Amino acid sequence: MLQAGESFWTEGCLQQCTCYAPNDLRCSPASCSPAQMCTIRDGQLGCFDAMSTCTVWGDPHYITFDGAVAHFQGTCSYIIAESVNHISDESQFQVAATNNHRGNNRVSFVKAVDIYISNQTEGVYISIGPNKRVKVNFQFISKEQLPKFVWSENRKQVLLTSCQSPQSLISPGKWK
Repeated sequence: MLQAGESFWTEGCLQQCTCYAPNDLRCSPASCSPAQMCTIRDGQLGCFDAMSTCTVWGDPHYITFDGAVAHFQGTCSYIIAESVNHISDESQFQVAATNNHRGNNRVSFVKAVDIYISNQTEGVYISIGPNKRVKVNFQFISKEQLPKFVWSENRKQVLLTSCQSPQSLISPGKWK
């Protein structure tokens, strides 16, 4: 039951309804902004930013796309993010992190991050290893060879991002 002041979105985010008092629910037409999408986050339907961030750092700490925080000291490879739809004619991606122990079995760290991007005919494999060394399709390359929209570095962080379609990341000649 809604309390006074609480609100919710209707299916498709076509209306937003607010409870003003017992038996006083008012709905009005509304929509998401062009930069938002109608989806469910934290169990609530609403308009949310279409771009979301997942962060992995340190010994290792995780902040999920929905903002949850986790700390995990295990050692193996973990899928951080991947394509939801596995339709054969769509580009696919997967990001995995590999953790190793750091001197003892109580603490681990992110040793490597592996990114796989593919479509029906081509694919690219990007690996970021110790000392932020980058391999593309198993060949070491310098960060300067990466497209500007892929790599940015700030102190001890590496940010991989792209507003480009996965198709543009695997275009021939992109990594030369």
